[in-house]
Amino acid sequence: MIRISYLQIKAQDYEKIFSIFYKVLGETENKEEFNKILFDLLTPAERIMLIKRIAIIYLLLKEIDYRMICKALKVSNTTVNKYKLSLERSEGIVPVLKNMVKHEKVWLFFEEIFSQIFYPGRPGINWTAAWEMKLALERKKERGL
Repeated sequence: MIRISYLQIKAQDYEKIFSIFYKVLGETENKEEFNKILFDLLTPAERIMLIKRIAIIYLLLKEIDYRMICKALKVSNTTVNKYKLSLERSEGIVPVLKNMVKHEKVWLFFEEIFSQIFYPGRPGINWTAAWEMKLALERKKERGL
């Protein structure tokens, strides 16, 4: 649990500091540079916490079962419920993740068609690869990852 000082900074100072923060993160040009900044700013526990929060929201938007989310991310049911309630009020991350889910659904649709064309047992198809593709597709549908 993080500890925040009870002494508050002025609103105008907060805005200046936030603009610096935004400029630092906003001017990163690639994933590696962004990663380095996050590693400098956040402790390992904070990084894991943020990643899990984003993953919970993402999986909820994909309509994955609560128990699967809890099992996959090693979080409690209460935590998942908390983020389920916050989805309705969110104006920042939810629209971005909804767009990602929408694009992923299109790719999933094409993967389903592809797996139906090249199904296991069809003559001339590598059965092992076809079964692996079919099982991977089922896992994506069930777990969302």
